[in-house]
Amino acid sequence: MKLRTYSCYELKKGDSLVCENCGFELTVVKECNLSCLTEGCCDLTEFVCCGEQMKIKREE
Repeated sequence: MKLRTYSCYELKKGDSLVCENCGFELTVVKECNLSCLTEGCCDLTEFVCCGEQMKIKREE
């Protein structure tokens, strides 16, 4: 099963990435300005903790 990956430009201010194993959490405090789409600086699409992909948690 392929897990959904997120590029930095898809993450919005207030979104969090959470590890379901240990509870470690990363929260977006500043959104990407989309320059990565042309500059290629944001190739990372997988955020991993405890050997598993972190899950996104969105503020609603």
